[in-house]
Amino acid sequence: MIKKLLALLLISGYSAVYAQGQFPPAAGQTGSTAIARDSSIIQSWASGTELVRGYIQISDTSVYSSGSNKATFGHPSNALGNAEGISTGVVSLGDGGMATLTFDRLIVNGPGADFAVFENSFGDTFLELAFVEVSSDGINFSRFPSVSLTQSETQIGPWDEIDPTQIHNLAGKYRQGFGTPFDLSDLEYNPLVDVNAIRFVRIIDVVGSINPEYASIDSQGNIINDPYPTPFNSGGFDLDGVAVINCNVPNTVLNFTELPLTHNSFFLPEENGMFSSGPLNFIYEAGFGSWSGFSYSNRVSLTGEYTNDQFVAATSGGMDGDTTNFAISYVSSDWMSGTYDPIPSIINVANGQAVSFSGFYATNSHMAYITLRDGTMFNKKFGGVTGNDPDWFRLKVWGVRADNSLTEIVEHYLADFRFEDNGLDYIQNDWRWVDLSSLGEVKSLNFILESSDSGDYGMNTPAYFCMDNLTVMEVQGPFIANPLADMVVNVNADPIDINLDNHFAASGVNPTYEISDNSNSSLVLASITDSQLTLTFALNQTGSSVITITSTANGLTVSDTFTVTVSSNVGIDQVEKIRLKTYPNPVIHSLTLEGAKDSEIRIFNSNGSLIFTGKSTDEKTILPMDAYPAGIYLIQVAGIYGNTTIKVSKK
Repeated sequence: MIKKLLALLLISGYSAVYAQGQFPPAAGQTGSTAIARDSSIIQSWASGTELVRGYIQISDTSVYSSGSNKATFGHPSNALGNAEGISTGVVSLGDGGMATLTFDRLIVNGPGADFAVFENSFGDTFLELAFVEVSSDGINFSRFPSVSLTQSETQIGPWDEIDPTQIHNLAGKYRQGFGTPFDLSDLEYNPLVDVNAIRFVRIIDVVGSINPEYASIDSQGNIINDPYPTPFNSGGFDLDGVAVINCNVPNTVLNFTELPLTHNSFFLPEENGMFSSGPLNFIYEAGFGSWSGFSYSNRVSLTGEYTNDQFVAATSGGMDGDTTNFAISYVSSDWMSGTYDPIPSIINVANGQAVSFSGFYATNSHMAYITLRDGTMFNKKFGGVTGNDPDWFRLKVWGVRADNSLTEIVEHYLADFRFEDNGLDYIQNDWRWVDLSSLGEVKSLNFILESSDSGDYGMNTPAYFCMDNLTVMEVQGPFIANPLADMVVNVNADPIDINLDNHFAASGVNPTYEISDNSNSSLVLASITDSQLTLTFALNQTGSSVITITSTANGLTVSDTFTVTVSSNVGIDQVEKIRLKTYPNPVIHSLTLEGAKDSEIRIFNSNGSLIFTGKSTDEKTILPMDAYPAGIYLIQVAGIYGNTTIKVSKK
């Protein structure tokens, strides 16, 4: 809920006193787990969302604000990209409303927090909360076990406060600019959710009412008491962004921004051809003043002229907001043969190789939307006069495999009036996800439209649909789930076994392992059998060895390096952590060193040439790697714990 200035001034005049709860405190306080929106651990942000708004007062749906009884504040695109950390750059969910977000990469169960959710609270104690769920397939979701220890005897009013130390695993725990972290390790095991391949994060507003008829319940059976009612157009949880922390390789998300268009315009094909975006070719045909196949647009203005208005989406722009680019397709019919069957619109992989698609967002064109809603002399109004006609308008998608066989068909209803409850009937005017992961690897996609409003000459419904954020999956490699810890052992210690499956992971395949470097194999003998690493120590010798383990999956690799120190100053088999840690490896932009304070740092390329030298003065050091070409680099750290050399792969 966006606060009014008067309320802000009233509240800022006092602060409540709470008994300290058992969970981490507000941002900036000792022990807080809040993640700043500009934190270096953030790798990416949500790139797409499907939004379902809730009522502004679920207990009385006759209450309206700004012309609606549902939340209307903000645009869905406000939930995408970097969190702004301000009160207004958000989208409000309303009571029980939800946003399901997608990303340009898979979220994985790595060390610590895996992602963070940002809300817009202006203070540490005015908190609007939300449940958080994740899914790998968009169908089966797992909810994070949440706890609210806030009393539930007295309703917290719209301007009252909550102690964050009594809140756990609920989004909105921290003030604007700071995200609530979520660790996939907290989830109960669900065989239908792959925590190493999360594609969807769902945020569901907590209805703060303590009335059991409307109340939200935490994982321990407690009623969750938060500000209620909030009968404003900005009611409910205000989503500012979702940040990705632990992830796999970036996928290719086509949002068509690179295609050349002036503001409020479109591309009108005039001859047969194609346009390209990312690794794909979008086919179109044109002639005699008409076109079919694919085009692209950012048109929002309606002029009443068919040529212009056919390129307007029902959403008034792409996923990234009004006037942003999107693709649009017109599916023609086979009138020449007399069958009037739809002729597929086609997308080809440019190099002819088969790839996997995650999915895309679809919506109606404005022309199709108003035709379905109102009807014309050529097209029926969906639902008919009574609203009971079981009308439908659907998109069908299938793929062509490398051997030219066809995949199963994926269906998506752009309008559906087949429900027994007419209140569930809809004509889509928002972006909704169409999942294509079930198609497997294909070299082309085919799209057709079908409608219940069809006659002897084919479909009467305008045969348009709009597309955005078509996502091509890259080959997913292994990742470090739990970094190998440096260790100190006593001289003549017994061999140590380490299960590498506890430290590396991959989705859908079992990674393999090898020892890619051992700087002192005469001191520490390292061997791998299946997934077990065994360290054996030479008799009566002390010193250290730097060992690098490389994991391989799907032809991709990731490496982790740790140091083993053999000393006569520790108890038998005592293992301690040495402070140096490095991540990510492989690195794309910046390499983080932890525990290198007061150390000399040198970087060597694969030819052995010294290309960087410097000194670390902080516990955490960021090394920019953008300027260096892809390849292998050696990071040498010399400090109070001796010399350590780490092999790093630069992508």
